[in-house]
Amino acid sequence: MVALTEKTALLRGRAKSLDEVTRLNLWNFRATDLSILQQMPNLEVLNLSASNLTSLRDIAACSKLKELYIRKNSIESLEELSHLRGLLCLRVLWLSENPCADADDYRLKAVQALPQLHVLDNVAIEDDERQDASVAALSDSRMCSTGNSLSIDQSDGHSRQRSVRSPTSSTSSATSRHGNHVLSAVLTLLNTLDGDALQTVVMAAQTQLSTTALMQASAAEGSTQSNVMGTEDKRTMERLVEHA
Repeated sequence: MVALTEKTALLRGRAKSLDEVTRLNLWNFRATDLSILQQMPNLEVLNLSASNLTSLRDIAACSKLKELYIRKNSIESLEELSHLRGLLCLRVLWLSENPCADADDYRLKAVQALPQLHVLDNVAIEDDERQDASVAALSDSRMCSTGNSLSIDQSDGHSRQRSVRSPTSSTSSATSRHGNHVLSAVLTLLNTLDGDALQTVVMAAQTQLSTTALMQASAAEGSTQSNVMGTEDKRTMERLVEHA
């Protein structure tokens, strides 16, 4: 196993400590252990092209990353992009010449997974691409919901029995996937809005948050009152028993 060491990272990053590294060129480095990247919170530009990279897991901690160059690697699945979803500052990604980039809908899926991007494979992402990605995300969301509903209604007795055994976990999983697709679609659409439209979205979100907070407070108050009434009823029954 070849690991990226602190000494190498500081040398190539031209820094005195890991938290001072902002740019790191590891082109053709071919390390199998990049876990030290998790100790570089201020990293903004990272080049790992031609490095036999198979996973993006260790990059997930680089919250300030703006540019990522990882072409000519061995990334098989676009699911690896999920590790980059939380990198909200990421604007440039170069992913071409990886096995995952051979899919016909590769660019659509990449934009759908990472709506924060501005440039993919040295080509600017257009508004129509974002809209297509948003439509695809919403379509996937509806398919998830429909699939969950159909799975409950099976003609085979064994299938019905399995559904009865764990309905909560099945519904929870489908709900989580549905929420992820919707969130991805919303984030994609935000990148196409102008200042006025974004202000409208902010106001609507604030209104929704206020409404949700009021509903939660009301529910909590109702629960408290119910508990108080239950206590009073219990005391009344005890007094009746004593007099009986």
